[in-house]
Amino acid sequence: MANPPNFEAHLEEGIGRLQDGLDGFVGDTGTPLSGRLQGAGGVAQRGMGEILDTLRDVTADRPLFALFGASVLGFLASVFLRRRA
Repeated sequence: MANPPNFEAHLEEGIGRLQDGLDGFVGDTGTPLSGRLQGAGGVAQRGMGEILDTLRDVTADRPLFALFGASVLGFLASVFLRRRA
């Protein structure tokens, strides 16, 4: 399932790799970090998109499991918040 956030992540990763390649070819030592950071941002965004796709699929296929998981997270959040007060 290809959605726009994954496309954007692939595009950003490709742009970062292209910038790294051009910096190495030209010999510019001033900006290779920006290309690497943009590439890393694309990888992180793609990873988050895959996690969200998986989560959406699990909740669509197993709604009771999703409800149980949300209940457990809510319970744990209330326990931690009550301890702080």
